[in-house]
Amino acid sequence: MKYRLARFLLILFLLQSTELGEFLKFPLLLQHYGQHVRLHPGTTVIGFLKMHYFDKTVVDEDYAQDMQLPFKTLDNHNLTIQLSMPPVAVAIACLHPFHLEPKIVYYSAFVPHTFSGKVFQPPKPA
Repeated sequence: MKYRLARFLLILFLLQSTELGEFLKFPLLLQHYGQHVRLHPGTTVIGFLKMHYFDKTVVDEDYAQDMQLPFKTLDNHNLTIQLSMPPVAVAIACLHPFHLEPKIVYYSAFVPHTFSGKVFQPPKPA
């Protein structure tokens, strides 16, 4: 059940937030290609796609049908569905605890105790 719900929500999201919904217009492309083959028997698939997608758009008697083809006009609209899920508690168990002791490394050019008496002194009464 969870898999079907997740799949449905993913498909719904992709159809609404991307131009993936244009693939639903694919039957119109096949139908329009069939009309072109009936009117012009020598029409090939490549020639049909070149005429409708790569050549300059020609306003003719089937211009309205041409504009309904997939990826011919894009709507540029987004409908975003957001679902707020409660956070999942994650417990991390450490099977082998280890303790690191801090190791202070001093470089020979700077040793803090040699300068601390000259710069940092407690306040003196006046």
